[in-house]
Amino acid sequence: MEPINSPAFRASNQSVHFDIVQFLGLPFASVSRQQAIACIRHAATQPTWSYVVTPNAAHLARIGHRNCEIRRIYESARYCFLDSRVVFRVAKLFGLAPPPVITGADLVAALFAEVICPATSICIVGGSNQLIDRLQRIFHVGQVFHLNPRMGFWQDSQQIDQAARFVIRSQADITFLVVGSPQQEILANRVLELGGARGVGVCVGASLEFITGIRKRAPRAIQRLSLEWAFRLCLEPRRMAHRYFIESPQGIGLVLREAFKKQLG
Repeated sequence: MEPINSPAFRASNQSVHFDIVQFLGLPFASVSRQQAIACIRHAATQPTWSYVVTPNAAHLARIGHRNCEIRRIYESARYCFLDSRVVFRVAKLFGLAPPPVITGADLVAALFAEVICPATSICIVGGSNQLIDRLQRIFHVGQVFHLNPRMGFWQDSQQIDQAARFVIRSQADITFLVVGSPQQEILANRVLELGGARGVGVCVGASLEFITGIRKRAPRAIQRLSLEWAFRLCLEPRRMAHRYFIESPQGIGLVLREAFKKQLG
């Protein structure tokens, strides 16, 4: 594999053209997983900052019901990939045309398998020292800039600016934002607003913990049945209950409302 900063990598790394699918008011990229990887690989070489969001059902509920500012932040992302097989299936069932599913966990696993190498500079905001140690040991990543901000940092303008400036100073090829949603998306957008960063930021939640074994991901068969949410709920009932019993059903409700509007219209 050519290092991400090598001339050969840059020469072979062409921009990927893709269609946009408007779904629930957001501009989703209609791409395959390999195209999504190519998009991020290209963005990692760029002199300006862009970021990737992967909304699931809970994120869609948050965007649709409560906060216009959060919607603007998702709309400002360079790439928006749908991270919910349940949303996809319900939408198809009721006659909508959702974008392809590109889960954040699959995206991150593919990045480490196909793109990231020891020459890739990485910035990680969030996660423990154990996570960083495992990434370096398992994937032999070289230069890693790591910041683990305080809980609630995103609600303090000074603290979020400090985190954003850390990303800017790193000048990393790929930045992984793993501080949960919506704080990781808010941070990604703040980096964009401040200017001076380069490469690409990827809002990925627990994905780095999956590939390092800190958390267990559902087996492929369960994923294909769209039951990964149930697997995570069984493993972490207290942590995941609000997402899957309160927020995610609201996200599914938005899909049903959209289908109802289509039938009326």
